[in-house]
Amino acid sequence: MIATKEAGLAALVEKYPEVPKSIILKLDLQRRGIAFTEATAEATNDPYYRGPEQTAFSAKDPSRRPLPGPMILRDGTTVISSPVQGQFADPYTIDFVDGRFFVIDRGEIIDEVDFSPRPEFYGKLTSRGVPMESIAWSRPQRLDIYPYRYCHYWDTRDQCKFCAFFTDLKQQKQLAGASYARVVHPEDIYETVREALKEPGRYSQINLTAGTDYSGEVPFEKEVDRYIEVLQAIGRNFKTRRFPSQLIAPAYTKRQVKRLYDETGLSSYCPDIEVWDKELFRWICSGKEKWFGRDYWIQSAIDAVEIFGKGNVYTNFVAGVEFSKPHGFTSIEQALDSNFEACEFFARNGVIYLSLVWVPWKGTGLGGQQQPPLEYYVRLIKGLVEIRRHYGLASDNDDFKHCGNHGDSDLERLN
Repeated sequence: MIATKEAGLAALVEKYPEVPKSIILKLDLQRRGIAFTEATAEATNDPYYRGPEQTAFSAKDPSRRPLPGPMILRDGTTVISSPVQGQFADPYTIDFVDGRFFVIDRGEIIDEVDFSPRPEFYGKLTSRGVPMESIAWSRPQRLDIYPYRYCHYWDTRDQCKFCAFFTDLKQQKQLAGASYARVVHPEDIYETVREALKEPGRYSQINLTAGTDYSGEVPFEKEVDRYIEVLQAIGRNFKTRRFPSQLIAPAYTKRQVKRLYDETGLSSYCPDIEVWDKELFRWICSGKEKWFGRDYWIQSAIDAVEIFGKGNVYTNFVAGVEFSKPHGFTSIEQALDSNFEACEFFARNGVIYLSLVWVPWKGTGLGGQQQPPLEYYVRLIKGLVEIRRHYGLASDNDDFKHCGNHGDSDLERLN
C-alpha cells in the first residue's frame, strides 16, 4: 500500500503546530471511526441527545437505539462519525464518565467532547402525518434534506464504489413496509423546515442532496424539476429572495443550472467530482463516467460559476479513495500532487475543491480497504487551504457552521 511509518496524533500535533489539535483529532476520528461504550449509548439516548429513528445511511430499526447528532469538540469543531458496530478495525472509544463524554484511545483520555442536542422538531408530525425527523436531519447548524431516496446508478451496478448512500434500501423496505417512499412530498419538507426555523439561531444553512435520477426527455430533467419544486417549497419560509442553501447534485447542463438559480432561492451548487485522476474517476465513479464523463462534470462546475458567482460553486472529493486497490496511488506524494493540481485548477476557475475523509464502509465496493495515514490528511488540508487562499477563495457556504464535514474548511477559520 503506502511505504511509510504512520505517525500518531500527538506526534502530528507537535510536527504541525499551525494546524490545531482539534482539527487533526477530527480527521483521525473520521478516519478511524468511533465506538460507544454502553454508558455513552445510554447517555446519548437521553431526550436531550436522542437522534432520528433513521438517516440516509441507516434503516429504521426498533431494536437499535437512535444515534445522536454529530460530536462537538471543545472549540466548536464538528465531527460527523457514526459508531457503527463492526465497521472499524481500530476506532476511538467515546466514554461517558460522571456526566461528561471523553474521547479515549488505548486507555488514554485524548479530549472531552459533547454531542449536538436534539432539535425541537424531532418527534413532531407534518399535517400529512409524516414524522418530521424522517424528512430532515440536523447537524449543529444545518438541516440536511434528501428529497429522493434512491440512486439509479445501483440499477446497472454503476454506483460510486465508496458510496454508502441508502445502501440499507432493502432493509428499509422490510422494516418500513408500504410506508417507505422514495420521493419526499414537498409540502412535508416545507412544514418541517418551517417548524425547524422556530428554534431561534439553530440553523444557518439548508442542504439538499439525493440519489441520482437521470430520467427525463433531457437526462436529469426530472431530477432538476423535483429539486426546483422542493426549493420553491422551502423558499416559502423566507422573506428574502435567496436563503442560505446548498444543493449537492449531479453535473447539470448550463441551462439546468440556470433554471435552479432563476426559479429558486438556492445560493450555492456543488457537483461532486469525487476523485480527480482521470483513470481513477472512470473506475471508481462508473455511473458518473456513463452520465457523462469526467470532463462534463468539471465543465458543469466551471459553467455554474457564471451563474452563482465565484466562491459559490463547490465540488467535493473523497480524500483517501485515490489509494484504493487495485488501481489506486501507492505514494502520498502522488496523491497530494493530484489533489493540489485539482484544487488549483478549480480555484483558478472560481470553484472551491473540498475534501471529505474516505470511510471504506463494509457493503460498498471498496469496503474494508486500508486508508492512508493521518499525516496524509494533515498535509492535504494544509495545501488545499493555501491554494484557495492564494486565489482569494473561502468556503463560506461549507465552513464549520454550514457543514462541519471538511477538515480544510475548518482550518480556514484561522485565515
